[in-house]
Amino acid sequence: MRLSLRWKLVLGSLLVEIVMLSFLVANSLRLNQEHMQQLVDLRLKEVSVLLNASIAPAMVQEDYPAINNVFRASRNQDGIVYFLLYDSHQQLIAADGWDGPAPTVLTQLDIPKSATRIDAHVPVSLNGVPYGELRFGVNTQFVKSARDRLFDESVLISATEILLSFLFIALLGTWLTRNLKRLEISANAISRGEYDLRIAHTGNDEVGSVGRALNIMGEQLAHDFLALKRSEQQQRETAQRLQSVFEAVPDYLTLSQLESGMIVYANAGFEAMTGYTREEAIGQTSIEMGIWLDKENRKRWVKTVFANGFVSDFQTSLSTKDGAVKAILLSAKLLDIDGVPHIVTICKDITERLESEIKVEMGRRKLQAVLDAASEVSIIATDVYGKITMFNSGAEKMLGYSADEFVGRLTPAPFHDREELRTRSRQLSQQFSRHIAGIEIFTAIAVQHGSDVSNWTYIHKTGKRINISLVVTTMRDEFENVVGFLGIARDITPQVEARAAWRQLNDKLETRVNERTAELKKANEDLALALESLQLAQDELVRAEKLKALGNIVAVVAHELNTPIGNSLTVATTLREKTKKLNQLFMEGTLRKSSLSDYLRESDEGTAILTRALHRSSDLVNNFKHVTVDQVTGQRRSFDLLDIIVDVAAVLSPMLRTTPFRFSYELPAGIVFDSYPGPLEQIVTNLITNSVAHAFDGKDHGKMHLTAHSIDSDTVQIIFSDDGIGIEPDYLSRIFDPFYTTKLGRGGTGLGLNIVHNIATKTLGGHLSVDSIYGKGTLFTLNIPLCAPE
Repeated sequence: MRLSLRWKLVLGSLLVEIVMLSFLVANSLRLNQEHMQQLVDLRLKEVSVLLNASIAPAMVQEDYPAINNVFRASRNQDGIVYFLLYDSHQQLIAADGWDGPAPTVLTQLDIPKSATRIDAHVPVSLNGVPYGELRFGVNTQFVKSARDRLFDESVLISATEILLSFLFIALLGTWLTRNLKRLEISANAISRGEYDLRIAHTGNDEVGSVGRALNIMGEQLAHDFLALKRSEQQQRETAQRLQSVFEAVPDYLTLSQLESGMIVYANAGFEAMTGYTREEAIGQTSIEMGIWLDKENRKRWVKTVFANGFVSDFQTSLSTKDGAVKAILLSAKLLDIDGVPHIVTICKDITERLESEIKVEMGRRKLQAVLDAASEVSIIATDVYGKITMFNSGAEKMLGYSADEFVGRLTPAPFHDREELRTRSRQLSQQFSRHIAGIEIFTAIAVQHGSDVSNWTYIHKTGKRINISLVVTTMRDEFENVVGFLGIARDITPQVEARAAWRQLNDKLETRVNERTAELKKANEDLALALESLQLAQDELVRAEKLKALGNIVAVVAHELNTPIGNSLTVATTLREKTKKLNQLFMEGTLRKSSLSDYLRESDEGTAILTRALHRSSDLVNNFKHVTVDQVTGQRRSFDLLDIIVDVAAVLSPMLRTTPFRFSYELPAGIVFDSYPGPLEQIVTNLITNSVAHAFDGKDHGKMHLTAHSIDSDTVQIIFSDDGIGIEPDYLSRIFDPFYTTKLGRGGTGLGLNIVHNIATKTLGGHLSVDSIYGKGTLFTLNIPLCAPE
């Protein structure tokens, strides 16, 4: 209970009064106790004197009954409780009032203590002679009564004094605190926010000074309260805006105390990411909720926050309410709120991004593996500024540089011909009406049209010049922004060289054909068609070995064509001379029947010879055309295996006739493929030419044989064998490796069987194996499907 100042003053004064009165009453009681003791001593002396005087005559006469009567009378008058009279021999001679049998001998006397009795003993003498000893007890009831009356009077006086003091002090306190009460009421009103209240008592005394001070304080408090109210309103609005901002953040956001880790705020992003409601989170710590999976990771980022005051983009993981694991980027910062350090934590879910990055990386690795597998073409990728970002194994093989020498550092310019770059720059600058330089020399057209195909010259690390066909493609992102360029180059040096050689040969053949007679026009047209087919075939060849084999075939066919064409030319020339001579005889009029008959006979024989020669030339050209068109175009179509083998045998028979080696085949008709006839013809051609070149070293004869049969409804087995010298066991496992040859430097390139193996396994989707017994021969087994893979 709260006491006012007035009652505090009254009660304090009353307490002081009570304490003082207590000391006074205690001291009075002590003095009264001493007076009472003196009164008792005096009473005992009086009783002793009276007893001695009363019992002396009876003692002289030894009248003991009289003595007892005296004591009985004293008990009634003087309040004696008991008495015991002993003689000089300490023997009991008279007794009265003793509780029980009185002790007969003084030494046996044991008087019990009593609060209502005073025990005393006095000597008894007769005529100045000691007679004995008197023991008696006097009742103290008169002392107790006197003490009680004295105590009652003291209490009454004290109570009266206290009551009068209380009334006086209460009246005095009320008068003294009348202004203080007003101050108290005013102060309470100010404390309740009634800052407009003013105190009327502002005199010159202490209370007036306090009143004026309270008035000034009220005015100041009113001003401060208004400012505080405005500040609180601004803070409230700011807090509402911050809360709106926090709620608008889609990511995990929490505010927690730094020392305890207790969460004091969590946004909707926290609920969405973890599955916990904010009611479940607030008041808990993230460790208690089991959010952090990696405790060591948490210690590291918390340590960073302690050291730097913040941490940014720290990658870690957390566990959701349902046990799912999410990868996150964590940022945190220390905040001081009302003097208490807090930490605000923001976590961004990067699980999907990491999964996407993993998928992209896996895709990139797969793509890199695919690109590296394309070892026959150079694939180089750059960013929009021309810096190389990818350099596949085909580029390393073609240019002689390693990927580490170019990726991330250089542009494609170092391995290009500088004069070509300058020429191309001038052409593009004129085309686009602005200066084109740097990476734009390669990409300007590709950016405009999506891709660009052009021929360039690569410079090998050794300085060797390589003719290439370069396809530059623009790479764009999902927003159609250019992010880089991809350049795919294939080596066309063999084709360029072959094209130049073929143009030269074609020019020579055209000159020779123009010099022939009109009778050979049809043969020349067929030959030009064949040459044009060969021209188209050679334009598409990618491998030098393939071009070499085709060149050998062309040479053989050209050689074979020379005989029928030469015979035709001789016959035509002879017929022309005969015709001129006959015409001269006719003009001179000397023409005879015999001359005409001879002319007709010779013309018939000549035309027969001419017809056979032209048919032979036509057959050679047609067979050659079938083989070369299939091999060059590489188109897929349906064909009979027997037709393919017959065409290959016909094309190669002129070459084989110049050797002591023979080729035969045995296979049924009706094995129909839906596949690529050109690559299959290339396999058979390469196997035959490989045997001729390697299998019969040191032998003056040899046989090659080809058979084929179906091993099931979908697969055909083709077996090619020779009776040559065979292959040494140490070399057998390497014959399909590129550039492996036993005739390096003697015309062998080591690509023939590698091309056969690649065509069989990749293009035709089959399997090629080899068996050989050294000194006896070699057998190649080719299993291919009737329907080639897409």
